[in-house]
Amino acid sequence: MKILVIGATGTIGSAIYNTLKNEYDNVFGAHRNSKSYPIDITDKKSIKALFEKLPKIDAVINAAGTASWKPLSELTEEDYYIGIRSKLMGQVNLVHVAKEYINDNASITLTTGILAEHYEPNAVGLSLVNGALHSFVHAASKELDRGIRLNVVAPGAIAGDFPEDQKFAGYYPVHITDVVDSYKQLFNNNNTGTICKKY
Repeated sequence: MKILVIGATGTIGSAIYNTLKNEYDNVFGAHRNSKSYPIDITDKKSIKALFEKLPKIDAVINAAGTASWKPLSELTEEDYYIGIRSKLMGQVNLVHVAKEYINDNASITLTTGILAEHYEPNAVGLSLVNGALHSFVHAASKELDRGIRLNVVAPGAIAGDFPEDQKFAGYYPVHITDVVDSYKQLFNNNNTGTICKKY
């Protein structure tokens, strides 16, 4: 199995990449500053360039994307567009490009988070894009051909990055190993259109 992890240096992405490369022979780690497999998900040409460099992939996992953290009263239109261009359209464009390059019956797994449906102060911009991505996965998964599957993992705050004894959006943090297991389960089963909530 050939697996691509995008955002392989972030908190979640690095844990996914380091776990999978110890379990599978062909795991590619891509990120913005990589010399071997650079990618900027806000640039569709960059996404295409990565897939043209790689062999046919069986599982794509994206853990890249950002959005603005500000209270509603301070959010500008441009602040919203940071998340729309990166975490939302970056992942949407990833799906559009990847489906043309990956193998039949391959898996694409995106990343959102608890803020899609639970409130946390200063996170309106991120809540917007997370909720939109859930709707996208629900609908787009039904229209992919060649048996390609599309799912999303929505984790809460990660313990270690966030105090384990404090709640985030009303829930205690989750351990990174549990989150990584969710990505593994999704590309190893036949699910599509799943929103895997880990919080």
